[in-house]
Amino acid sequence: MSISSKRISVLEEFQKRYNLKFSNIELLNQAFIHTSYTNENNADVLNSYERLEFLGDAVLKLIVSDILYNQFSDYKEGKLTRLRAEIVSDRHIFEYAKQLDFENLIILGKNEKKQGGQKKESILACAFEALLGAIFLEYKNNGYNKAYEFVKENFLEDILSIEKNISILNPKAILQEYTQSINQKLPVYNLVCEKGKEHDKTFYVEVLFQDEVIGKGSAKSIKQAQVEAAVCAIENLGINKEEE
Repeated sequence: MSISSKRISVLEEFQKRYNLKFSNIELLNQAFIHTSYTNENNADVLNSYERLEFLGDAVLKLIVSDILYNQFSDYKEGKLTRLRAEIVSDRHIFEYAKQLDFENLIILGKNEKKQGGQKKESILACAFEALLGAIFLEYKNNGYNKAYEFVKENFLEDILSIEKNISILNPKAILQEYTQSINQKLPVYNLVCEKGKEHDKTFYVEVLFQDEVIGKGSAKSIKQAQVEAAVCAIENLGINKEEE
């Protein structure tokens, strides 16, 4: 697949933003080619992201296993396995891909694009894994280390927040149940501010009860910042939490 100068500029900007440098720009581009595009253009399916996705899936699982093993030295194998399964699930990888603006990078066939494929969870999640596969291949002997660095620099906060929120099952519901048990009133979540560039914002949220701030949280999405604020409030209020 020939790459236009406009597409090369887009890929170069992506690399600059996330500290990547591909000598093989075709390999990077391939990580974003969906099979619907190769099918419509009578191209070999091997030119799509499928093989890179296969490799990247294994790379991602190893990276997350590495992070969890070192971050949580007191966790048993079963808990680590369940936590890894949650972190590498499509619904979370989809969120990582959206943070990287994959919606504007993915290459789809015309029909798939009309059906909103650029926003589909399964497509973007697969492309994220394909990107890790491409990084692994591009950096050769240092491929794993570069892929690990990429995930850790951009998503460590998200990974650790998933761990925290699994430990506290549905923190917003727990906090709501607690406040309603006191006076039938709900906690109130306020967006305090947002910081950072348009493609890389961090949102800061406070949760109030009876006009008093009981927790604060920050994350790359407002929804996740609210969850973080609820977790903080639960800890501050000493609410009993269901243990695994």
